Amino acid sequence: MRNQKLLSLGLVPIALVCLLNSVTASPDEKEKASVSVDCKHGSGLIQVNILSTRKIGKIHLVVKDAKGKAVYIEEGKAMSEELVRRFDKGMFPKGAATLTVEARDFNITQAFTVQ
Repeated sequence: MRNQKLLSLGLVPIALVCLLNSVTASPDEKEKASVSVDCKHGSGLIQVNILSTRKIGKIHLVVKDAKGKAVYIEEGKAMSEELVRRFDKGMFPKGAATLTVEARDFNITQAFTVQ
């Protein structure tokens, strides 16, 4: 009986640690999805790659200039785990910009520079 009490008292902290580890080990937004912006000086295109662990679904892209003014907005639906967009650099003002990608599972902002 005494061994059972000690055993049950010992299992409670272990169960709590396991529960806490499972909560903290859940994937963050950054692990669920990634957004990369490839804006090379010699290229006339800006390539945006969006990868997710699940189907992306409805997606909202916003590109803002350094002043925070939206210069490009796109809404659509991606039926796969990957979405690639290519934009002409001539559409955007030169300088710092940010891309915000909003979807069902994530909301990621990526900074880049148009040269």
